[in-house]
Amino acid sequence: MANKVSKSKSAVRAAREAVKASQKEVLERAARNAEDLAVFFSSRERLDAVDEWLEAKTAGLKKQAEGKRGEHRRTAGLAVVALRDRGETLRDITRLTGVSEKALRELIRFAEQSATASPGEAVGDGGAAVIGVGAEGADREPTAEVAAGLPPVASVGEPTAAWSATG
Repeated sequence: MANKVSKSKSAVRAAREAVKASQKEVLERAARNAEDLAVFFSSRERLDAVDEWLEAKTAGLKKQAEGKRGEHRRTAGLAVVALRDRGETLRDITRLTGVSEKALRELIRFAEQSATASPGEAVGDGGAAVIGVGAEGADREPTAEVAAGLPPVASVGEPTAAWSATG
């Protein structure tokens, strides 16, 4: 009978070891799951933060783009005003630029409105707008004609060689 008892003790010992090993595996798996869940939730929070960051950047870029559009509209409008002040009619300017009279009038109106709102920029010789170089640097166009895509004018009323060749 001693043989049966010793087998029982060894069987109980083996069962306990199997249960301990199984519990150890369960605990290790739960620890790995906890680590992965922490990474998951952290990444989800960061993902939401990226969406918020993108919205803020997009809003800032839209505001910056609207400012740049305003600068270019104003510069183009000043160029049209300069052409008009030199005796060109809106019909002639329309023919030269390929832009409708309505669009040219809107540019002129925008330039006139913004000229009263921001007196920091002036109109130079011949009616060409001279844009000052501020803190942003020298990356701005020197005249309204250049900014509007028009060739530079050598002097009042005398087109340059480039203008004569294209116009």
